[in-house]
Amino acid sequence: MNKKIILINNPAIEMVQGFHSNGIASGIKKNGNHDLGVVFFDKECDGFGMFTTNKVKAAPVLVSKKHIKNKIRALFVNSGNANACTGESGFNDAINICKEIGESFNIPYTSVIPMSTGVIGQRLPTTVIKNGIIKISKIINEPNDNQFVKAIMTTDTKMKIYGVKVKTENYEYSVIGCAKGSGMIHPNMATMLGFIFSDAVISKSMANKAFRSSIDKSFNSITVDGDTSTNDSVFLFNSNCANNKPITSSNADYKLYEEAVQMVASQLARKIVEDGEGATKLVEVEVKGAKNIKQAKQAAFSVATSSLVKTAFYGEDANWGRIVCAIGYSGIPCKPENIKLYFDNLLLFKNGEPTTFNEADASKILKKTEFKVTVDLGIGNKSWTVWTTDLTNEYIRINANYRS
Repeated sequence: MNKKIILINNPAIEMVQGFHSNGIASGIKKNGNHDLGVVFFDKECDGFGMFTTNKVKAAPVLVSKKHIKNKIRALFVNSGNANACTGESGFNDAINICKEIGESFNIPYTSVIPMSTGVIGQRLPTTVIKNGIIKISKIINEPNDNQFVKAIMTTDTKMKIYGVKVKTENYEYSVIGCAKGSGMIHPNMATMLGFIFSDAVISKSMANKAFRSSIDKSFNSITVDGDTSTNDSVFLFNSNCANNKPITSSNADYKLYEEAVQMVASQLARKIVEDGEGATKLVEVEVKGAKNIKQAKQAAFSVATSSLVKTAFYGEDANWGRIVCAIGYSGIPCKPENIKLYFDNLLLFKNGEPTTFNEADASKILKKTEFKVTVDLGIGNKSWTVWTTDLTNEYIRINANYRS
């Protein structure tokens, strides 16, 4: 870690100048858990978003894609109901939520970003949400223990928040993010919401550049089950409240900001995979020695999304053949005689055949909760890393009973 970037212990959104948040149990969820959260911005902020590539986009995504073009004053999130596949009525519900936020906080409704996550195909309980918005508007400035982060969770088993402070001799600012996500996680924005907040003074174009460069190697490089959802998105909000000299070009100050945003995005993405539904293992899959980045990424995801590979991880079975097979059908040019395959530092396959590795050593690696799979294609110098999980009986149980 860069010495000028300092990890924040016990981060909270309020540590970033210009932002206030809270969350409540409004009654959307049957179990009475927190389900409604708001972040209020002291002043107009620049906002940046990347959205699901699923052709069936939820109503709040459609609204947010329009509103993100404006200056932003508030973020609304409900969990327990995705407001997806709800037609024109669902779209109007999302707009009306923005209007309720606008009225309660005295801001333009077009400056509100609405997000929802949960069960697909059900209308939002608008009266419950309206009452919740009124309630939360009265406590938005009250100290709280990351209740907003708690409110955005669905099948998550833990809150996901991470933050850093950038500190030099002349200035300091914070970058803090939170996320939700446990299942339906796959690149290009899956069932996952991510929100990053910064108070750095930076031009809109440079902040956007840093944001977009951070996503590909973080949120778009994770997978739990290969499903891409209707809803989910990642945002960066910048308040420009800190004391640093405005960042307007790709100088050393910009590189520091970019590194901080990348670090927060990467750690949030990792936390999502660590909390994958039913997962018992976190696996780093690196493909190197590729001709180009595109091929390295394609091969890495072929391994990381293979059900046979993921079940072998769960069974702690050193079935390296499934990994080589996944490389072979990935669609990239490769030659088996060039491929080398490692579990951590243990070489299992080279020259087109298995090595004389010790099965006990391989089994010991697979029994760990975290380990690395490395595939060297031997045809270039480009690489890509994807984070994945094992596939377990518990994953099936969770998703078989999701609506019950």
